Amino acid sequence: MIIKINRVITLSILAILLLSGTLSFFAFHNVYAKEPEGIKVPIIMYHSVLNSNNGKYVISPAKLEDDLKYIKDNGYTTITMTDLIAYVEGGKPLPAKPIILTFDDGFYNNYYYAVPLLQKYNMKAVISVVGKYTDDYSESNIVNINYSNLRWADINMLIPDGTIEFQSHSYNLHTTQGRNGAKKKLGESLTHYKEVLTNDVMKLQDEFQNNCYYTPNTFTYPFGAISKESDVILKELGFKATLSCTEGINYITRDPNCLFSLKRYNRSGLATTEKFFAKVEK
Repeated sequence: MIIKINRVITLSILAILLLSGTLSFFAFHNVYAKEPEGIKVPIIMYHSVLNSNNGKYVISPAKLEDDLKYIKDNGYTTITMTDLIAYVEGGKPLPAKPIILTFDDGFYNNYYYAVPLLQKYNMKAVISVVGKYTDDYSESNIVNINYSNLRWADINMLIPDGTIEFQSHSYNLHTTQGRNGAKKKLGESLTHYKEVLTNDVMKLQDEFQNNCYYTPNTFTYPFGAISKESDVILKELGFKATLSCTEGINYITRDPNCLFSLKRYNRSGLATTEKFFAKVEK
C-alpha cells in the first residue's frame, strides 16, 4: 500500500515537472517568436504642411509641432537614412529609440513651416524631391507656400545646416502616362523597364551632383508603386535603401537587405497626435 502511494506521488511530481518544463518552453518560445530580431525603427511619412486643410495628408504646422513634442517627450531620437545605412554597413551606433521623419515631394512649405520646427526641437528629417518639379520651380523662380516646390537654390541653402537630408523621389515618374510610379507596366520587357527606371533616377542623381555636389543614397517610391525587379535595379544603380508606402514597423539588422522597401506610416492630418502614434507604437 505504501509502495503504491509513493509511486503515485512520484508520478504526480514527474507530471508536474514535465508540465512545468513544457509550459516554460512554450513561454520562452513564444516570447522570441513574437518579437523579430533587430532594432525597431518607425518611419513617418509626411507630405504638405499648411494651415489650410486642403487634403487628407496635409498637416498643419501646429499638429506637426504636436508630433515633434510627442517624439521628444517619449524618448525618440530622429535619425537620417544615412545614419541608418551607417549602422547596417559599418556598425555606427543608433540611439535607444530611433525614428525617421520623411517628407515626400519636396514642397516649399516644408522649408517654410517644417524646418523651423525641426530646428526648434533639434531634430532631423528626410525630404525626397521630385526632380522635374524642382527644375520647373527653379526655372520660374516662383515661391508659394500653397503649391510650389523647392528650388535648387533652396536645397543648397538647407544642405549645410544638417537639419534636412535630401533623397530621390524620381525625376518624373509621378506624371509618366500609362505607368504607375516606378512600377513595371503589364507586359513590359525587363530590358525596357530597366532602361526607363535607370534613365529617370540617374537623371535626378546627375542633377543633384551638378547643382549641389551631393548624391542621394535612398530612393523613395512614387505612390509606393513597386515591382519585384525594382529594388534589384536600384541596388545595381548604387542606392543603399528604398522607402515604400506600406505601413508597418521596421526591424533593422546588419543585413543590407533590410534597408530595401522600408515601411512607413502615412501621417493623416485628420488624426490627433496621440491617435496616430498609438498606431505606430502598438
